[in-house]
Amino acid sequence: MRKTLSIALIILLLSTIFVFYFEKNSEASYSSKFANYPGYEELIEHLQKEYPNWEFEIYETGLDWSDVLEAETVARHGRSLISKKSSLWNCATCGSKQYEPGWYCASVAAVAYYLDPRNSICEDYIFQFEQLTYDSTNQTKEGVEKILADCDYMQGKITYYDTKGAKKTINKTYIDVIMEAAKTYDVSPYHIASRIRQEIGTGKGSVIVSGTYGSYKGYYNYFNWGAFGDDIIGSGLKTAKDKGWTNPEKAIKGGVEAIAKNYISIGQDTLYFQKFDVVDGGDGYYGHQYMTNVSASKTEGQTVRSAYKSIGLLSKDIKIKFKIPVYKNMPTIKAAEPGKETIITQDVQINENSVNIRKTASISGTVLKTLNKGTKLLRIELAEKKDSDGYYWDKVVLSDGSKGYVSRTYLTELSLQSNCNEKYVVLNEVALRNGPGTSGTEIIKYISPGKIVTAVEKGKYPNLNGESWYRVKLSDGSCGYVAIGTEKDPNIDLYDEASGKYDYVEVICTDGLNIRSKPTTSGNNVITAVVQGTELFRIQKEASNDGGYIWDKVVTQSGIVGYVVRQDKETGEAWIKSLSTVKYVVEDEEENVVCVPGLTAEGLKALSDNIVVKNGDKTVAKDAKIGTGHTITIDGKTYTAVVKGDVKGTGTVTTIDAARVLKNAAKKYTLEGPYLEAAEVTGDGKVTTVDAARILKAAAGKYNLEVE
Repeated sequence: MRKTLSIALIILLLSTIFVFYFEKNSEASYSSKFANYPGYEELIEHLQKEYPNWEFEIYETGLDWSDVLEAETVARHGRSLISKKSSLWNCATCGSKQYEPGWYCASVAAVAYYLDPRNSICEDYIFQFEQLTYDSTNQTKEGVEKILADCDYMQGKITYYDTKGAKKTINKTYIDVIMEAAKTYDVSPYHIASRIRQEIGTGKGSVIVSGTYGSYKGYYNYFNWGAFGDDIIGSGLKTAKDKGWTNPEKAIKGGVEAIAKNYISIGQDTLYFQKFDVVDGGDGYYGHQYMTNVSASKTEGQTVRSAYKSIGLLSKDIKIKFKIPVYKNMPTIKAAEPGKETIITQDVQINENSVNIRKTASISGTVLKTLNKGTKLLRIELAEKKDSDGYYWDKVVLSDGSKGYVSRTYLTELSLQSNCNEKYVVLNEVALRNGPGTSGTEIIKYISPGKIVTAVEKGKYPNLNGESWYRVKLSDGSCGYVAIGTEKDPNIDLYDEASGKYDYVEVICTDGLNIRSKPTTSGNNVITAVVQGTELFRIQKEASNDGGYIWDKVVTQSGIVGYVVRQDKETGEAWIKSLSTVKYVVEDEEENVVCVPGLTAEGLKALSDNIVVKNGDKTVAKDAKIGTGHTITIDGKTYTAVVKGDVKGTGTVTTIDAARVLKNAAKKYTLEGPYLEAAEVTGDGKVTTVDAARILKAAAGKYNLEVE
């Protein structure tokens, strides 16, 4: 059952080399390789007809679309920013908060629009997928000059101010330096020029390349490396000073070296990958992003395309290579621009009497039903344009689940009409549809096993197309319908974190473990191997005892479902351990929430989507630790936080907490209220030196404080 990591890596490497070789040498057209990915093939074929020498390579990220969208948005607010100030484009949670002057957290819809590659597989935007390595045949000095033609600060020979304020000249042009850097570091000079233009601007550019800024005279930063926070220029020039960029040549070449080393050489070799870190370059995903501007890769790609057009590189004879990402379980319909969605899940009501619901989107369509004012319906599609009679025909769902069309004039939008609020865990990969039933609805996305969803409506469609349907809300706030499955094979099940029925486990076997398609060692059924330290979501405990092993059914973070062995059958040595000891308990009578150290507001999301944590009058961020004495408001009811071992109210446990508890036991310090309850960690109802000793061990990482 143990898996030697080196063997697994060798097999993976060999299989990767084989797949890449096959892709490069297949005689099939490039577009045909995209046939298995919804919406790609037609877009690629259109481009290839215009540019037959363009090459399109698939990059299979191996990541689930919904996981990526969540990671790029609600899992880390501020990861993608936008300059628009609009309810459609700005994050609903962050609102008008500015992460940088004039920049707001982008909404889920906005990120989805730019993240979805299908929105950019066209001539205008395709260049964000261009591979950014140096091509001496097609990338010329003249091309770089045209990209930078309206950047006054990049013209002619290099003149600059040194750190003493003296004006100096280098006997090279800025374009010469860019071409030298491109050859040295194997980076497209067009990418270098476009990146400078994007970061520094046109005309006179930014003061960050003037050499005259404040206490950083004589320092230059052409790529805004390390420029962030309230003083973007100052922080960027501090980085330049640290790196010794004391003239434009050093700054340009140093910046290009950093781009090559930190991005292009580790697989982030397109503008898209530099914005969206969906390439595992050795340090995981999502965090290693060059740009925060959600549209940056798209606009920089436009700049490159304009330059190519101006120098004649958009001819049919030129070969350009593009690397286009695909994701698992992508929606069949590409993400719409915010405000222009046509596939929706929305409650409406009839606003006039005797309104006809028709079978087709036409005034001559057969009447399915006539409804009166106040009748509530589900709207699942918005018409994009008026018909010849001047009507927008929206698609709606009637109470029996049948679908029809009604003129938008007679509909009024309602808030979410909910009849429940229950957490469910997804057990099988399940399609999220815009409406109930498989007939007349669209698949929005697929939800992977192990995901937690909130049921907001159930019981309305108990037997539609052979299935019962629940309306669920995802963590990003989007809604849709799922088939709940059967009693023997449910797609979803009620989720109570405190029950321990479903929990997270960590692989502690030093050699890692195999994940198998069936709970048996018989046959070739290994799906994948995971290394020590991997976290898995356990959706069934003791699924089987085949061969003397105890098998648990688990889901990996990438959505793979399979079985692992819990322990060595000979020695009893554990190979996985549960990470789901009870993290919190809500004491309604005492109006307390008792929780373990390190818990955040996000960690309480199983209780409700409407949770606010405050430290005094200040709202605590969702990813900040809850401290004893903080207030926690859940759906309008306010509780006091009691964090085991935390008597300072910081959310962490240190030796200071242990010292205070010890003084309290010796009657030399007084702990009261929630702080006294936090000090009691042994479960005997008293605060003694034993509690202090355990808190001291917890501070040293040698003891886990638990909630009972």
